[in-house]
Amino acid sequence: MPMRVCLFAYYNPNVRLAPHTRHLLSQIASCGFTIHIAASGLSDATAQLLRDDLANPAAPIPAAVHPRPNTGLDFGAWQFLLSKGYADNATEILFTNDSVFGPLLPLRPIMNRMGEKKFQVWGMVRSEAVVSHLQSWFLCMTHDALHHPAIQRIFNQPFNDMTKDEIVLHGELGLGLAIKAAGLSTGASWSSTRGLARLLAINPMHADWRTVLQSGNAPFIKTELLRDNPSGIASIHLWRAEIPDPTFFNPDWIAAYLAATPPRNRSARASLRARAVQALASEDRRHVLTALLLGR
Repeated sequence: MPMRVCLFAYYNPNVRLAPHTRHLLSQIASCGFTIHIAASGLSDATAQLLRDDLANPAAPIPAAVHPRPNTGLDFGAWQFLLSKGYADNATEILFTNDSVFGPLLPLRPIMNRMGEKKFQVWGMVRSEAVVSHLQSWFLCMTHDALHHPAIQRIFNQPFNDMTKDEIVLHGELGLGLAIKAAGLSTGASWSSTRGLARLLAINPMHADWRTVLQSGNAPFIKTELLRDNPSGIASIHLWRAEIPDPTFFNPDWIAAYLAATPPRNRSARASLRARAVQALASEDRRHVLTALLLGR
């Protein structure tokens, strides 16, 4: 019988799960995955509190919690779980994290549809930024793909000693190049066909967030987009209207998170020119340009 394992990178000093994260874990569990959570920055004692929260009889989530130092970001967390052997016997490995709101629609139909295609590696979203790659916040691999020497070289890097930019370069982007070099079959639940996406190296989960969401193929919104809006996307005020089924995913979960979580990146707002270029490159450029002209 196939064994599905989810390696979940989690960072939150608050040991109580946010409702949107509990929802995500519940959806992953409903797809038949055994979940291992790398709880970065939690002590053994606080990790036990998280275990107790997961075991809440009102809505239990079957997941094992493994505390670790807060180093190496997601790739450091996944590397930690891999080093402990939690994916050794898995036929399918899902790498994901707590950086998204969603799924806003049931996850199982997407997992079934992509599983039927028999890809060795597939992701929820393909990005053309810098190099073509599958975004690492939701990435599935077969056992053989994970253990290919090219992929193993990626996961054997010293992520705990790297900066965030280095981890993006050597982890997510490096993984895209390694998958290509290994000749592994790949696919994405959502990908752009517009040449501008590659030319301007935009992040589709930012610039194309509404198009991605409305496709139904990747029903997620990045927490970073609504919390920090680092790219200055003009249309994010529309997020509540884009929740497809409020009975499945409660928009108040997002509102509560945003009210309680201050922006992490306080860099200067992107220039009008930069935002205009990004709006033109967006697949949702009509709404983005309208919002930009209205000064939102």
